[in-house]
Amino acid sequence: MQRGEAVENQPWSGEANVHVSIANWVKAEDAALLPKARKLWFKVEPSAAAKKLRKRGAERINSALSDQTDVSEAKFLTCNAEPPCVYNGQFPRHNGFVLESSEAAALISKDPANREVVHPFMIGAEMLTHGTPQRWVIDFQKLGLLDAKRYDAPFAHVQQTVLPHVESLVAKEREKSGKATGQDQQWLKTWWQHFRGRKELIAAVGRMPRYLACCEVTKRPIFCFLDPDIRPDHTLEAFVFADDYCFGILQSSLHWLWFITKCSKLKSDFRYTPEFVFDTFPWPQFSSTGRSRGDETLTSSEKEKSETPHVVSYSEIKKIDAVAAAARELRRVRAEALPKLKGGLRALYRTLELPGANPLKDAHAALDIAVLAAYGFSAKRDLLAQLLALNQEVAAKIEKGDEVVAPGVPKNYPDAKRLVTEDCIRPLAS
Repeated sequence: MQRGEAVENQPWSGEANVHVSIANWVKAEDAALLPKARKLWFKVEPSAAAKKLRKRGAERINSALSDQTDVSEAKFLTCNAEPPCVYNGQFPRHNGFVLESSEAAALISKDPANREVVHPFMIGAEMLTHGTPQRWVIDFQKLGLLDAKRYDAPFAHVQQTVLPHVESLVAKEREKSGKATGQDQQWLKTWWQHFRGRKELIAAVGRMPRYLACCEVTKRPIFCFLDPDIRPDHTLEAFVFADDYCFGILQSSLHWLWFITKCSKLKSDFRYTPEFVFDTFPWPQFSSTGRSRGDETLTSSEKEKSETPHVVSYSEIKKIDAVAAAARELRRVRAEALPKLKGGLRALYRTLELPGANPLKDAHAALDIAVLAAYGFSAKRDLLAQLLALNQEVAAKIEKGDEVVAPGVPKNYPDAKRLVTEDCIRPLAS
């Protein structure tokens, strides 16, 4: 059995808002009956031609209806998920928790202590267009009812706006199921709290000077650092990293390539699903002691530093520093360009599709060079294949109980605090 032709993705011809994929199979014992070449039909970008399809020859078409390296065999890496590094943002489930800036200011002016439960709220689209939170949110986290009620005005606001809605949901649920238990009835027990408050996320970022975020649904993840006081909405994926090295790895084209290959898709929308993308994405594997490849070119004093026990080698430190420096330069270019155009980061990144000299394009190219060097990858070889091989190498080491380098700054990197700079999106005054 061989696959002859496939349509990767095309819009539905009718009124339904769906996209379809098509695979044509040929089953035959006679080789003369099999197609000499496979054809893959794919959608043309940009979106102005989105309903047109083109085809190209392909030596093979994999289960994802792609002629690229098949990464379906990528292994789940426990070092990426334990402890968790990525969380989906908060899901209040009712707009009664969400406030306009004027409403937040009024609550805080009544009692400054209300600021403890009234926070800036970042929505994914607003992060990319405005660059600052445009609204606020009442968030009691896991406070019990009596403790929450100490914040009189915020509690009264939620009681007036959210509680009646939750009670109506409970009535409908009981009428429909005839049962005294259910999702909405469970929520009624803590109706003053968000439906999904993300306690672990809030606790993690609360201990950090800043954290990373990108939109959950996106064609290209654009990462930003956020102030820990900013609560992320569920349209954001939050990453518990504060350093420039991690920003560089995640903002690189290498991670983008893995994302578009591994992410889940709804119609033609790419969704950042951590279990498929982040939890399988291998990070650069640095040695824990001794010299690494390339150290033979170091001076005698550099070699002495590289042989110091329990630290990554000197050449590896230089690679990590290079990624961090390129990451800082990329954000500097972004910050310098944003005041000059309308539409925020989304509009800025669309300029990458245009021909011509572009400092943002140059900054991304420099970052990619640094990231490839950190991985020890060759730009002349299939990058997906190299990532897949590293994924399987790391998985095999984990299975044997060998030490691997988890996401983040390698634990033996000296003075990791110097990789944490101060720039991030900060809340506007209420």
